[in-house]
Amino acid sequence: MGIDYNLKAWVSDKLMSLLGYSQPTVVQYMIGLAKQAASPADLAGKLVDFGISSSDTRAFADEIFSRVPHKSSGLNEYQKQEREAAMLVTKQRTYAVLKADDYIGGEDKSSKATTSASRKIDSHKKRFRKKSEYQDDEDDEAKCS
Repeated sequence: MGIDYNLKAWVSDKLMSLLGYSQPTVVQYMIGLAKQAASPADLAGKLVDFGISSSDTRAFADEIFSRVPHKSSGLNEYQKQEREAAMLVTKQRTYAVLKADDYIGGEDKSSKATTSASRKIDSHKKRFRKKSEYQDDEDDEAKCS
């Protein structure tokens, strides 16, 4: 917070010398422009577009650009490493290690085993009968008795 306050005070002082006035919203706007600018020349161009043109404009743009932290346009190094690791994990999941016994005579035993295993799982599913109206009536009579 101390650095932020010092930066605001410095920008306010510089705006007083450049423009002759300084307001908190203008100070925040200048800091925001400096954070988004790609270079000091880009910032100086924006300042000139807004009507702040004097002999000190370029020096102000250079100095504020060097003092303000900038947003990185791309991913930082940690995010790049994280993304590469996630891609590697998904790639590794698509491959399987084959044993010498699994591949005999041009046929892959593991694929046969997986299809038969999936059929066995399907055959063990519970199947429920739908109740007909006749059965519902019998159940109601049994409950009443």
